Amino acid sequence: MRIQVLTAENVRNLRPVHLEPRERFNVFVGDNGQGKTNLLEAIYAAAALRSFRTSKLADMIAFGAPEARIGARVVKDELTRVYEVTLGPTGRRVLLDGKAARPLARYFGGFNVVVFTPEDLALPRGSPSDRRRFLDRAVFNQSPDYLARVQDYEKVLKQRNAILKMAAQGTMGSARVEEMLSIYDAQLADLGLAIASARFRLVEELRIELAQAFSAITHSERQASTRYVSKVAGASVEQVIAWHREGRAKDLATQSTQLGPHRDDLAFELDEREAGLFASQGQLRAIMLAWKTAELAVLARTHGDLPILLLDDVSSELDPARNAYLFEHLATQAGQCFITTTHGGHVLLSRDRADYRIQNGQISS
Repeated sequence: MRIQVLTAENVRNLRPVHLEPRERFNVFVGDNGQGKTNLLEAIYAAAALRSFRTSKLADMIAFGAPEARIGARVVKDELTRVYEVTLGPTGRRVLLDGKAARPLARYFGGFNVVVFTPEDLALPRGSPSDRRRFLDRAVFNQSPDYLARVQDYEKVLKQRNAILKMAAQGTMGSARVEEMLSIYDAQLADLGLAIASARFRLVEELRIELAQAFSAITHSERQASTRYVSKVAGASVEQVIAWHREGRAKDLATQSTQLGPHRDDLAFELDEREAGLFASQGQLRAIMLAWKTAELAVLARTHGDLPILLLDDVSSELDPARNAYLFEHLATQAGQCFITTTHGGHVLLSRDRADYRIQNGQISS
């Protein structure tokens, strides 16, 4: 899988983009604030119809512009397809091969992108919500229909929390509250189990690959692992409904739903201890580098080819040994890559490489 042509217009500070990238490594060099991450964000949005930086796609529209447009001509299994998205202040328009993608699920599956950012390196010591978003990106890359489940779950969760708030304020009778919560409990249990199961399956697939990659990166006997922390994963729908009912008093007191995948976590461990508490900064970064190495391998097995990798200035955050491992691995195991850096010398690749300069949003070769 690779991008043949990438176009972008009115995306943040980027000048109009028309790029015919190299099949393997495309390195974009520039100072901070020049538009390097904006370019990767545009590629990611074209593939996933979402951003890895913001929950609102409209944030990507250049200041003063009415809309932004992104397009990518992508080759997969000798089939060429054109992906296009127009971002407006109130929504998006999506085309696949020049036609409206209906249903939207048709858009996904043939253009898979993995992104690795400096923020990812801090996840073991970050918040559970950040780790959940990180995990959800990985699950979506493996199963594009996962996004619809998450959106449905979030919609029902919002509705259930609204009922809890009305009950606490006394604006809805107790009988009606009980009726509505029972309906939402069943919906949340069904959707929540689907989300938790998808997350659990991916984490289990990644465990062995991650352990092997960590060993290769660190050349040590220490054992790194990851684990999905969830009360609902593996339960039945009936069990989850019962747990919602048992926790109703607490839900009413807090005016929020306390049980479900929105409360779950992704644990990173070193020698069976919580890595965020006991691992060094270098070990934590090695764990996250191992995760991305494992993710690329798992997605290649799932889809039959390597996803496109977006690497956003990660080299500057790694020590020389781990940086060397990263590029040794990419040279033999990765497909098409888009790499940003403040200094081209950080990118330890000498073959199949094209270098570009980004300054004030303008890309030049």
